Amino acid sequence: MSKTRKELFRGKLVQYGLVGGALGLYYGLFYQPGSEPDIAMAFMLSVFAALLTVIVRSWRKGFPFKKLAFDFITIFFFFVIFMLSITLRKTAYDLGGQPLVIAETLISGIGLGLLLAWQQFGNQLKE
Repeated sequence: MSKTRKELFRGKLVQYGLVGGALGLYYGLFYQPGSEPDIAMAFMLSVFAALLTVIVRSWRKGFPFKKLAFDFITIFFFFVIFMLSITLRKTAYDLGGQPLVIAETLISGIGLGLLLAWQQFGNQLKE
């Protein structure tokens, strides 16, 4: 693989990581404690969002079931991490106050950004 591809991939990792971190920081800084976390609802919303995303992305494209299942699992994984991060802010707040909420959402945002960059641009490393 050429040096240019590696540099572009690293740039995308940094870019997506920073965007994810910024979103996580936003969700942490402006959090106001509310009701108790509902983890079951986070999972149900993640399933619904992943199903809807797969349906919209594959509408009338005739993808095989294996590809649809893989897409669903991948998208569900991203949604469930995001939804659990948002849901567990109350628990983080109860355990360590606003600084722990900020750390939790910042770390999950950076992690999701890096995973998304790897998913979208990591296959370029193999070429």
